[in-house]
Amino acid sequence: MTDQTEAETPEITRDAFIPARKAEIAAAIQAHGDLAPEIASRFPDLSRLIAAVMHYEAYDALENLKSSYAPLDPDAPAAKRETDASAFETFETQFLDALKHGNFVEIDAESAISAKANKDLTGLSIKCSSAGIRRIRFFARGARTQMIERKHWWGLRKEQIEAETFSEVIVVVAFKSLSEIDRADRRAFAKTRHGVRPAAALIKHFRNVARAELLSLHPGAKPTMRTSDQVMLAAPALIGGVPIAMQIVPAITVIFTVLALFFGARGAIENSELQRALAALSGLIAVGTFVMRQWMKYERQNLKYQKKLADTVYFRNMANNSGVLDALIGAGEDQNVKEVILAYWALLQAGKPITKAALDLDVETFLTTKLSLN
Repeated sequence: MTDQTEAETPEITRDAFIPARKAEIAAAIQAHGDLAPEIASRFPDLSRLIAAVMHYEAYDALENLKSSYAPLDPDAPAAKRETDASAFETFETQFLDALKHGNFVEIDAESAISAKANKDLTGLSIKCSSAGIRRIRFFARGARTQMIERKHWWGLRKEQIEAETFSEVIVVVAFKSLSEIDRADRRAFAKTRHGVRPAAALIKHFRNVARAELLSLHPGAKPTMRTSDQVMLAAPALIGGVPIAMQIVPAITVIFTVLALFFGARGAIENSELQRALAALSGLIAVGTFVMRQWMKYERQNLKYQKKLADTVYFRNMANNSGVLDALIGAGEDQNVKEVILAYWALLQAGKPITKAALDLDVETFLTTKLSLN
């Protein structure tokens, strides 16, 4: 139950997110809230009444938020699209207010997202492209410490890594309008932003994401080849490619000689020269086959990286774009109801006016002792 502002440091040591359900809180208060029996028996009904009132109030917030997002939606019809930067700023103001009600705190991307930390945790070496992006912001709630198992050497060696993990993460990305994108960035934007138009705003909602994995959620994330894999591909290429490469120049010389004689140059084509030409051609085919095989190995490894990155995103994705707004307003409503119920209980239990610090302490003590929430 602590105040949270954008000025907070990105290191989240404690947040105001309450993971328990409203019914669980009401039942715990009724059973262990130290209230008079006549009050305790009516507390679940009071909780439902509070929830109903706040649900009615949340409806207007949801409609306003959807209205401001509609012209920024990637799927918006052409006639309803808005390309001016002020449209996103209007939506962003309302969106930040909704995030605050849902007890989300912002994570500074520059200090929190580390390519090295991501590689240490996931084994993926990722680079990000910011082509066409006006702004990207990360918000999270439910911070906790979790032990994650990392496998090395094809699973023969396992390592336990302690990682700060968030129950939920929301990413909002504002893209530049076409006139704002540099010519050099337009090709990169078209290549990496499939399905996203310029001037749109992309919203993603994820669950159970470690801080080190935030880099994987960047819309321009692209896995790159690890040094160990580069060595594994390059070593056979060098060992097997050098002898073949030494035959290329003689092979080409023989082939051109035979072609020159065939098209009218002086001299005659001997059987031995034809045999040498065929052998040279076979050598070139072998070179082409070798190059193709190495390229397929590289592509196979690259696809493995892409799949691992896709799995990280796909299996943790909860909602997208306008669907996030429904979830976010619902989350804010849910958190507000629980905070009001707990605050009301704390005041009833105290039986006198108390300070905010004392109220926070009573509520946090109750959540820790009665619902085992840290």
